[in-house]
Amino acid sequence: MSLTKFEWIPNEVLLEIFEFLSPVDIFQGFYYLNKRYNEFLQSLHIRADLVNLRKRTYDYYNYFLFPLMSQRIIALRCEDIFDRLMYQIRLSEFPALKYLTIDKLQFQTLQKILPQINLLQKLVYLNLQIQSDHIREEMITFRGQLPLLQTCIFDLNTQLSIENDQPYSQLTNLVLNQCHIEQLCSFVHFYTPQLQQLTVTLANGKIPESCYVIPHLKSLVVYTNEVSFANLVKSMLSSVPNLQLLTIDATDIDYANGKSWESVLSTHLRKLIHLRLNVRFSENDLPAINDRKELLQTFDTSYFRSRYWSFALHHCRTKRTLELFSTPMVKKSIEFNLYNTNVEKPMTDADEMFENVENLTLFLTILDESLLRERFHFPNVKSLKLVSHFQECQAFPKSLLADMAHLVKLSNVESIEFIGNHFPTSSLILLDYTPKLHSLSVRLSSIIKMTKMLTDQNICQRLTKLIRHLTITAINNLKDLSFYERLPTVFAHLDSLTLSCENLDDLYLLITLLLSKMASKLRTMKLCISPFYDKKNLDQFMSWLIDYMYQRDLSHVDIQLSNNQISFCF
Repeated sequence: MSLTKFEWIPNEVLLEIFEFLSPVDIFQGFYYLNKRYNEFLQSLHIRADLVNLRKRTYDYYNYFLFPLMSQRIIALRCEDIFDRLMYQIRLSEFPALKYLTIDKLQFQTLQKILPQINLLQKLVYLNLQIQSDHIREEMITFRGQLPLLQTCIFDLNTQLSIENDQPYSQLTNLVLNQCHIEQLCSFVHFYTPQLQQLTVTLANGKIPESCYVIPHLKSLVVYTNEVSFANLVKSMLSSVPNLQLLTIDATDIDYANGKSWESVLSTHLRKLIHLRLNVRFSENDLPAINDRKELLQTFDTSYFRSRYWSFALHHCRTKRTLELFSTPMVKKSIEFNLYNTNVEKPMTDADEMFENVENLTLFLTILDESLLRERFHFPNVKSLKLVSHFQECQAFPKSLLADMAHLVKLSNVESIEFIGNHFPTSSLILLDYTPKLHSLSVRLSSIIKMTKMLTDQNICQRLTKLIRHLTITAINNLKDLSFYERLPTVFAHLDSLTLSCENLDDLYLLITLLLSKMASKLRTMKLCISPFYDKKNLDQFMSWLIDYMYQRDLSHVDIQLSNNQISFCF
């Protein structure tokens, strides 16, 4: 039987088709088609993702979809940008919301939306991520009566007080940032009777005199720079007898004693299956080479070998850092020196040692032939930062790019950032080996040299094909405008552009050129301005900019100044 009318397609088939379309595409394409489609679309559950949207798409959500479908929105993911959460989106108007993720939260916005979140009775997943890494002294109080909540992630960099008359009886996965050690054990015991997985960044504090047993906890991840090994054992590790997975990321030499760990594990954590450990040594505690060997030997015992737990030491001579870690390394981010890094280990597969690392900062220095050049491999790096320590008068090692390619599996890399002044002009040959690359960050002087003022045909073709997100830093002059005139042509498929300028006066001409040629292509743009300019100069520039955009019929574009950064959403 052949269909002659689109309207005859069954609802079940339409649902299959709609799986491949965004809510905006669905409603723009099918709403108002006829009464049947209107009723069918209004019965759908909507998952709204507002991250990295064009202004017109966000406006469609805000002015059409949200009012029409507020009772049917079950998932929302958004960023705290352009004051949208402060003045436009009211979370309390989405009573059916089950999944909520908010990134780049400002502290003031967090204070405003918490009472709204408290009203979302159907919420099963809550993820709040603060924008700043700065730890605030203020206390945030959360009074959410959320009976169905199963996963809660509070990455807020501030002390959080959770006040609730009833326990979170469905909560199985909890992530807490900046929790005092004396509060943790009692909270988990009384308020989360079904908690299976706990991830916590622990701050120091008074150790409770008596600890509550937490028999339901199966997985524990602890990050701390303050709590000692002894205090962690007394307050937490002695209270979780059924723990199966333990991950510790800490700074304290006492965490690096295999004999102490063996005693704790055999006494309190007999059901533990996986131990993942990463211990950073302070510069004052760096042991000598013989002491490092003895330290590793405390973990090379029959107890650890019988459980197939192995450990290694990562020593970066240039930065004078030392880390003890279980293999494969738990951390997803690591700093590594291309030549002057040593990894001391018992017998273990070097290819598997760093298989979890996704973010690699690689320091590029002169090759010291007196040092042993070990072969390691980072097979799953997605974000690669290349930090040049070369001076202008120094010659680059002939094997530099080849050594980088041996170290990192470039075919998995998605973003590259060049940090520093001096790189080989052939550095962008890496583009030939990075088919997944979509993000590039580089200094103005470096990209000018590497691309010969954006005239190198082979490199520019690769840039056009690959790069969707571009950041150019250290823009300190506009002597040759031909580079900026070529920019829209070479980077023809950009979604986002970030420019870091050292001279505010340069922005007048630069923004004129970019808005005239790139506003129709970009989704977002950011201008980062040197913090040395006072508020008066920035206000003057913003007044000019708003007037200029109004004259060019760009008044519909969202624009915001925050912390010497001007953000645009087109």
